[in-house]
Amino acid sequence: MKRSRLVFNLTRAISSLILASRFEVQIQGLANLPEKGPAFLIPKHQQWWDVPLLGHVVPRPLYFLAKQELFRSSLGRYFISLLGGIPVDRESPIRSLATFRALVSLLRQEAFLVLFPEGTYYPGAMGPGKWRLVQLILRLQDKQALGSIPFIPVGIGYERSSGSSRTRVTLRLGEPLQEPDPCRAEDFTAHLLSRIKELSGFQS
Repeated sequence: MKRSRLVFNLTRAISSLILASRFEVQIQGLANLPEKGPAFLIPKHQQWWDVPLLGHVVPRPLYFLAKQELFRSSLGRYFISLLGGIPVDRESPIRSLATFRALVSLLRQEAFLVLFPEGTYYPGAMGPGKWRLVQLILRLQDKQALGSIPFIPVGIGYERSSGSSRTRVTLRLGEPLQEPDPCRAEDFTAHLLSRIKELSGFQS
């Protein structure tokens, strides 16, 4: 997956200025990120700002698995790909098999990848998990002898402070979870969602 370092760094610098003017960001659990090796970050998807905020607080460059609808226009496809976006068919993940095979190269390069398990925005609540996407990843790690890749649940919470023009955002990174068996993908995804719910501070 080819990404332009120049476009990525320039976009990150500009977005950092915008984020600083709009948000007061608190990050917890950075120590849960592995020092080396690949990993999947599995965040809550509250709103569009989740994407640049994650890119802002995580010290390593991220690749995002994104819905294929964002890649339909040639301009959108070109720009998102330069930033490290990877198209995925959310409704029929098996059609994205070629894309997931391309992930093997990134995983061997010890990349950090982001997968929103709900597939779209569910502000203030948890949506259903796209467990078949997780299953494809578990199959890849098995067939390609990648070992058990860490899946790191990430909670994201937004809170508008009275008397402040900025929104307080808290990102909590949980302890890495691993699953070697693709047949347990549905249960594993449910466990990830449960941890994300806790980390996001949602009530039971």
